[in-house]
Amino acid sequence: MHRPLFRRFGLLTAAVAVLLAAACSRGEPGPGTTSAESFTAAVTITNCSLTQSFDAPPQRIVSMNDHVTEVLIEMGVGDRIVGTGYGDATPLPPFAEEFAKIPHRSKEYPTREQLLDLEPDLVVGGMRSAFDEKEGRSREFLAEHGIPTFLFSEYCGQGFPDIALLRDDFTQLGEILAVPDRAHAISDRVTSGLQSVRATLAGSTAVPVFFYDSGENVPLTVGGVGIGQLIADHAGAANIFSEGQKPFSTATWEIVGERSPEVIVVLDYGATSAQHKIDFLTAHPIMSATPAVKAGRFVVVPLDDFFESPRLVRSVETIARAVHPGAFSTR
Repeated sequence: MHRPLFRRFGLLTAAVAVLLAAACSRGEPGPGTTSAESFTAAVTITNCSLTQSFDAPPQRIVSMNDHVTEVLIEMGVGDRIVGTGYGDATPLPPFAEEFAKIPHRSKEYPTREQLLDLEPDLVVGGMRSAFDEKEGRSREFLAEHGIPTFLFSEYCGQGFPDIALLRDDFTQLGEILAVPDRAHAISDRVTSGLQSVRATLAGSTAVPVFFYDSGENVPLTVGGVGIGQLIADHAGAANIFSEGQKPFSTATWEIVGERSPEVIVVLDYGATSAQHKIDFLTAHPIMSATPAVKAGRFVVVPLDDFFESPRLVRSVETIARAVHPGAFSTR
């Protein structure tokens, strides 16, 4: 047994801070790792209004979403991941080999029983659904079992106003995982990438864009409070549903038509191909009359590039080049 890595000071609904009792060892360290040395002083973070304190860097991590897994690999802690949810994304080439070695415990999210069996000392989620209370794996439930959690702030419910939120998330992860320099380097690369595109687009006028996720009867699109809106802003794209109060929200075809998008960004994932979505939009009686469809201005972006991760820079560059080709013609 080694001494516990984690202390928790409060829940979102708690009126009084509570210090959880110490638990036994959370299993052996991940493959290729050794037991961590304790911090000289406990590292305390507040993530999504939840304060937790770590006595040593976690060594048995469960990553609930593929973009989280890729971020953790880039931070240099892939060998500490003992299990993941999903695992069906196509990782970027630099991370593919390590991604393939990580055990994928479930086709979707692992059940709470699977989580407990893995004996993690940290569970990291990239979407609110990773800690679904109805599925019995809420952050509160895991805390009751001595398991700390971290949720990427895009899904804390406060929106994603600027890239500083990503920097804060990565800084906190870097601190508790004892890889602060790697975390800062990733944040710096994301920030500089976004700044570079913005500089290229200086003086350009934003173009009306419809972000098409899915749905034939009712379209699902990007709202105005998540990474999608941040991507749109940096790419010079005027999201025609920026009033949406969630990262993704439903709309109607009639309203899409009324707002006359000049470009359509098609999010590519799952069993329905991007080409199928484009064919559907091209044949749709309302969408076929929009400037975007008439001009054939479709941009395909992998959904994997639309989350809180360094990949968002790729989305910004792809969309910006398609929306403002003239700005990049001399580069």
